[in-house]
Amino acid sequence: MIRLVVFDIDGVITDGTVIVDMNGTEQKKINLKDIDAIFELHREQFKLAAITGENTEIVHYFEKRFPWDYFYCGAKKKTEILREIEQKEQLKPEEICYIGDGKYDVEPLEYAGLGICPADAIDRAKQASNMILQKEGGQGCLWELVQILKDYNSQELPVNYFYQRLEEHENIFKKMASDRKVTDTVMAVAEDICEMFERNGQLFLCGNGGSAADAQHIATEFVSRFYKERPAMNAEALTVNTSTLTAIGNDYSYERVFARQLEAKAKNGDMLIAISTSGTSKNVLEALRYARKQGIRTVMLMGDHEVPELQEICDHVVKVPSKITPRIQEAHIFIGHTIAEYVEHKLFGEKL
Repeated sequence: MIRLVVFDIDGVITDGTVIVDMNGTEQKKINLKDIDAIFELHREQFKLAAITGENTEIVHYFEKRFPWDYFYCGAKKKTEILREIEQKEQLKPEEICYIGDGKYDVEPLEYAGLGICPADAIDRAKQASNMILQKEGGQGCLWELVQILKDYNSQELPVNYFYQRLEEHENIFKKMASDRKVTDTVMAVAEDICEMFERNGQLFLCGNGGSAADAQHIATEFVSRFYKERPAMNAEALTVNTSTLTAIGNDYSYERVFARQLEAKAKNGDMLIAISTSGTSKNVLEALRYARKQGIRTVMLMGDHEVPELQEICDHVVKVPSKITPRIQEAHIFIGHTIAEYVEHKLFGEKL
């Protein structure tokens, strides 16, 4: 639940423009809707703070104009101030909403439990934010903020559940983006696939349950197209249809379903991407073992679990930093899309 709302001023409460008359006097614009929104948040019992890097007469006007609980001007180290307020109010970071638009707002946007920016914020601020408002700064965007905070704090509304799941999703993707090992491994897989296709190899994918659908989805991106009109790339998701499962399961074991298909289709120099949220699917592990013995390059997409054997049977292991199955699967589709788009661009971007 959000208890404290912290504002940058320029580009948030104002539209970021400065009007200077012939005497050098500066003027700034503020939207009446934004004025009303700040007072509405005060009426809703939110604690209010403003932190701005400027220290001018206009800034002091804003200090007197609104019912702030805390007001800081001439401040560049905004996250340190957030921590000070946090201690005084005995809050946790997840109880703070910060709204800003510029380079000095990036760190506090990442620190606060809910980071929000106007539609015209700089790219770095957008990347650091949990939500991007539809309106620009100083153009009534704070009325959007009022409704968002009411919904965010309401445990009874279904939209609150949506915000919680979205926050889980965003946190995982931000962790992936900041983990160089993950990003480098994903792109190393993409490079290996390019080389494999150039040698006329075939890409196989496999997974059980929801991961079977992910394998089919990603394989289709290669066979169909991502963006470009180009030849189909030789990719296939190993089947999990009932006939194959029961036939191989009855004749051998269900652990052999994928390995048996690889035995029939794959050759040295091909590549297998196995998908398992836990990394412990017996069917998937058996496929990786078989592929490794046959000189087929192997990749595992999985969640944040420890499976020591994978270091012996996989050329690449991509771990999504989560143990929540639906969030892991969402990340797997993103990784698959990223790889497919990169391969298409590298192999056909300049040729078509």
